[in-house]
Amino acid sequence: MKRKATPLKELPLKNDFMFGQVMRNPDICKLFLEELLGEEIDRIEYIENQKDISDSYERHGIRLDVYLRDNAGTVYAIEMQTANKRSLEKRVRFYQGSVDRSELLKGHFYSELSDSYIIFICDFDYFETGLAVNERVSYIKGTDRLYEDGSHVIFLNSRYVTGNAGPAIMEYLDYIRTNDDFLDYTTELLHKTVEKVQEVRSDEKMEVSYMMWQLKYQDAKEEGRTEGRAEGRAEGRAEGRAEGRMEGTLSSIKNLIEAMHWPIEQAMAVLGVPESERPKYMELLEKG
Repeated sequence: MKRKATPLKELPLKNDFMFGQVMRNPDICKLFLEELLGEEIDRIEYIENQKDISDSYERHGIRLDVYLRDNAGTVYAIEMQTANKRSLEKRVRFYQGSVDRSELLKGHFYSELSDSYIIFICDFDYFETGLAVNERVSYIKGTDRLYEDGSHVIFLNSRYVTGNAGPAIMEYLDYIRTNDDFLDYTTELLHKTVEKVQEVRSDEKMEVSYMMWQLKYQDAKEEGRTEGRAEGRAEGRAEGRAEGRMEGTLSSIKNLIEAMHWPIEQAMAVLGVPESERPKYMELLEKG
């Protein structure tokens, strides 16, 4: 049985769609980074929202909620984590390698690699330290000398016991944990964040964007399951994937027609169904 999707008007900040919309606001994102790092940032520019970084040496890709750089060239990859999958260290390693490779593919030398920050905002205490902020720091074994390669990793913990960050970050984590718009927030970061969350929830135009995001998310999950089941099956693999994609697209068309009351042609156009394939879907829909 499929779990019912949370309505847009009830979405919390920790939802991927909401988080992406809020952090796409440069004032909020810059303020968040300044409060977390304790440094003033002149300006930021988004490299791409929900960035897909392909890795030609791997079958997998990574998907970043927020991917940007500042005026000094420092790269920031920020991701919200709500499910504790117990493999975040390896995920960080893969993220870092992919971000670095993306920089090198632009023709940079190793010595020109930008500083980078991988920031995970977790709705759980991953390291079980009780600390609100857990930062990776590397030393040369047997010495107090820092190993500095320009890469930084920070894990934020909304389920903290000990608050080891400034007021703005602590309020930010409280908001993620409680989803309470009406706590007595005192910082500019939270005032702006809550205001943006409420703006997204009440924006009727966002309903379509949210629905499209849900459909793509469900399609991606289903495609992943289909491919997983097909592992090791040499015969019929291509045919099975094609059939699975068709079923997923058909389901998405039906969902749009039902939820948005759109005609079939409009639903297929929004989903990007090729003209040559539309008669096939029309026939399937007519059959019920």
